Amino acid sequence: MSKQKIATKVDSKGRITLPKEIREKACIEEGEVLFIYEVDIGQLKLIRAVEDPLVKLKEYTEKEFEKGETKSIRQYAKEKGINVDG
Repeated sequence: MSKQKIATKVDSKGRITLPKEIREKACIEEGEVLFIYEVDIGQLKLIRAVEDPLVKLKEYTEKEFEKGETKSIRQYAKEKGINVDG
């Protein structure tokens, strides 16, 4: 994908709008979380938030506990091929 320069303005509340063309190319949908990092003075990098696998593990184990079908997080992670040791 070629890098292109597209201009956008900052509004009075400090917000920017990502042009539709960019959102579509990057598959950015409404409600997604994006992080902005300063990589150099005056230069920013925008990164999409990734889903934390530990959040998924927590959700799963809570559901299993509520159903009375608990198993250890490590057992579930092993079955799903998730490394919980970093």
